[in-house]
Amino acid sequence: MESGSIQKRLGFSKPFFLGIGGSGMSSLAHILADAGFEVSGYDGKKSQVTENLEKKGVKIFSKLSDLGENIEYDSVIYSSAIRLDSHPIASFFRQKGVRFFHRSEVLHLCFEDLTCIAVGGSHGKTTTTAMTAHILDDLGYSPSVMVGGDVSFLNGVGGRFSAGKFGVFESDESDGTFLNHKAQVRILTNIDEDHLDFYHTREKLLEAFSRFISSGTQTVVLDLDDPGITDCLELVQDKSKIFGFSSYNTNVKAADFRNLVHYKIENKKLTFFLNGREFEISSRFPGKHYLTNSLAGVLAAYSIGADPEKAAKSVSGYAGVKRRLEYIGNKNGVDIYDDYGHHPTEVQAVLSSVRELSGGRGKPVILFQPHRYTRTKNLYEDFAKSLDRVETVLLLPIYSAGEDPIPGVSSELIADKMKIRPKILSGNLGADLSVLKEILSPGDVFVSLGAGNVRDWGLGLLKS
Repeated sequence: MESGSIQKRLGFSKPFFLGIGGSGMSSLAHILADAGFEVSGYDGKKSQVTENLEKKGVKIFSKLSDLGENIEYDSVIYSSAIRLDSHPIASFFRQKGVRFFHRSEVLHLCFEDLTCIAVGGSHGKTTTTAMTAHILDDLGYSPSVMVGGDVSFLNGVGGRFSAGKFGVFESDESDGTFLNHKAQVRILTNIDEDHLDFYHTREKLLEAFSRFISSGTQTVVLDLDDPGITDCLELVQDKSKIFGFSSYNTNVKAADFRNLVHYKIENKKLTFFLNGREFEISSRFPGKHYLTNSLAGVLAAYSIGADPEKAAKSVSGYAGVKRRLEYIGNKNGVDIYDDYGHHPTEVQAVLSSVRELSGGRGKPVILFQPHRYTRTKNLYEDFAKSLDRVETVLLLPIYSAGEDPIPGVSSELIADKMKIRPKILSGNLGADLSVLKEILSPGDVFVSLGAGNVRDWGLGLLKS
């Protein structure tokens, strides 16, 4: 993939990113920087993410006054998280007549000439994208990559522009933009009731995912054991592109699909059967979801020509994504982890894995920060059920993610539905750390859980 062709296709060379420190935005900024674009951006908070961009020569501003009047930027890139009508820097560029591009539009144009694997689903997109990209990279395909997280094999960033002819990217359903690219191969991990603030009804959500399945041009890899996917398939007329996988405990019939792979999980390893042969997948990360997401990545790689045995073996070398059950250290005998999970299904998966991590040595202690008022309002009962799986849970106030508060919606909604009666913390880091230290004992496993800034509490424990 030649950088000049991308610049010609996009029609700009000096983009300015609004919120360049965000996970998806920073990954795209790395891709454009690698491709020779003169990248700049704004973010109000300095972080390791912005430092990594600056090491590539990306200019980052933290306030409007630093921009000056004589700007040379020929485009502004934004995400759906940016409120363009009230963002002061957006208003500044609009007055200058600079063109605006949604990040999804830029991503899709960057990857347009590649054979692409797009990864969609309500949960596990980032991990599955990273795993799939790792497999292709390990097998010498040198893919271009866009992941909504920081990945070890990409030297701690989430995006890369490469000379290979393949691309792997995370496809975001939260705003409907995942339907805008005709990726040749697609992975769909699962479907759950999330982002109903955008879709409003489950029916519209399923209809969007059915279009994601139907518009794949070559192969769609599906977990056929997922109830949401099962419901969605009732809306899909042409199932000829589906490459499904299923455990032996289901009633999925091979005759219903062109390709069906069965698997079983025993002793923390997944065995699957393809073309009359048996293959084994093992992962350094606990939990069934890591193994099934790995299988999806292996099958996607196989569908573009990779050797399935080499692809399966490659999984064992996958080192993970930042904020996906990430081990961040030990303090006073307490192992401290951090995870981005912010939906009931994700919370349930994390808590199942945490029990394996603790190994009976101590108790799991979960600090959960609800993410968005709308999600909490819609799913507080489901959050309560998921969190009730461990004995020690603490809740932080809701992280707004830019939403306006909703009267009557708070972390207390979740607490009131739980059986174990969790303690609600103040949101003041110093005061909360004192409470956590009283609860934690040597041998315990602590997890900061949520998509906001809850990681700061885990890091605070390490430093205190």
